[in-house]
Amino acid sequence: VHLQQVLINLVMNAMDAIADAPEERRIIVIAVRAGAASIEIDVRDRGPGIAPEHLPRLFDSFFTTKEEGMGLGLSIARTLVEAQGGRIWAENNADGGAVFHLVLPTGAQE
Repeated sequence: VHLQQVLINLVMNAMDAIADAPEERRIIVIAVRAGAASIEIDVRDRGPGIAPEHLPRLFDSFFTTKEEGMGLGLSIARTLVEAQGGRIWAENNADGGAVFHLVLPTGAQE
């Protein structure tokens, strides 16, 4: 259930990011790589990307760039991911947009 909540939050944020983009850039890609010891999930969008000055604060409680946002979604996502021994971070794509990376342990040893 927690992973579901995290993924829904990331996809909803990506949808917000591409809402004003031209139709040909309204793309969200979810990539999953399963390894022996971890699963990696990337959520990529083709929106405007993240302002460099916002990157260090994205996961801070109450930080938001949205008019109607509370700034809790990514903070809660980080808490849920880290509680499972995982990590989450964001960066800008070289070709535009943003990518959120999520890595969670599977519990298996490599």
